[in-house]
Amino acid sequence: MTLPAAQSRLLSLSAGPGGLICAFRFQPDTAPVRLNWHEVQGAPPPESGAFHWIHAKTADSRIQDWLEHGADVPEEARAFLAGRDTRPCLHVSEEGVHGLLVDLKMDSEADDAEKGVLHFFMNDGLLITVRTRALQSTDRLRRRVEDGRSYGCTAALLGDLVECLAEGYAARLEMLTDEVDDIEASVLSDRRERDRGALSSVRRQLAELRRQVHPERHMLGRLPALRHAWAEPQALDHLAEGVDTLGHLSASIESLYERAKLLQEEIAAQMSEEMNRNLLVLSVLTAMLMPATLLSGIFGMNVADLPGLQTPGAFWWVLGVMVALGLATLGFLKRLRLW
Repeated sequence: MTLPAAQSRLLSLSAGPGGLICAFRFQPDTAPVRLNWHEVQGAPPPESGAFHWIHAKTADSRIQDWLEHGADVPEEARAFLAGRDTRPCLHVSEEGVHGLLVDLKMDSEADDAEKGVLHFFMNDGLLITVRTRALQSTDRLRRRVEDGRSYGCTAALLGDLVECLAEGYAARLEMLTDEVDDIEASVLSDRRERDRGALSSVRRQLAELRRQVHPERHMLGRLPALRHAWAEPQALDHLAEGVDTLGHLSASIESLYERAKLLQEEIAAQMSEEMNRNLLVLSVLTAMLMPATLLSGIFGMNVADLPGLQTPGAFWWVLGVMVALGLATLGFLKRLRLW
């Protein structure tokens, strides 16, 4: 049954601002519970062992106002969440951890590795993540939570976020690896019509991934060393596993980048070899025609006493001499092993 338009608007307003993507309450030994906007605004401090995850986008003015005035976070983290930083960073204090992760956008094209940024704040009872465009990592994490996966602390939830981040990079790297495999088969089969452009695109995407993963891996490497009481050892181990996965991805990106570079050099070498071969053929043809060109130039002079003007069959004699000189030139080149 279709709801009236006015009732639909009231329901959408009661659900909160459009910038609130999702919010969950996690409690020990129970499935996550979804929160609405009023519960997010009026939620009391979580009980022992419980915490909240609030995920929002900053394009909504009400979300920005909540981050600046309503969110229960330190002043420094509040300003950071509402800021526009784009470089990976991590800040650890006694009150919590806040930082920035770089991730792939949900709507990035298949041949493009367009990036987005995710600001986050974490303490013992709260994990806030905000973004401007839809990101792959938070979408994966949200689907995991909706499927009923529970977490013991905010560090464990952040560890799964890092794992989802690595999964997105791994999927992009797998796609680029398949593309490099196809280009390699094409290069080995001497089919290079579009290989150079495709390899340039692959190398550009790999360079972008490398610029994203390398600083992120080093930055996140500090998280497993957290000394906060609320960071459970198992959660820190999970975080360390996620950082190790990013390290393996970084090495794979480097390897694939070098492979693409070698393939591009191989294509350049093949094209250079083909060009040299064509130039050799052109040079040999030029050398073969040089005596004939000289002879035809001499007999083409419009001067007196030119021999053969009145001799029957002189044209065929001259033509035969041209062919003989061309064959003699070709034999000379063969003897010098120039052809």
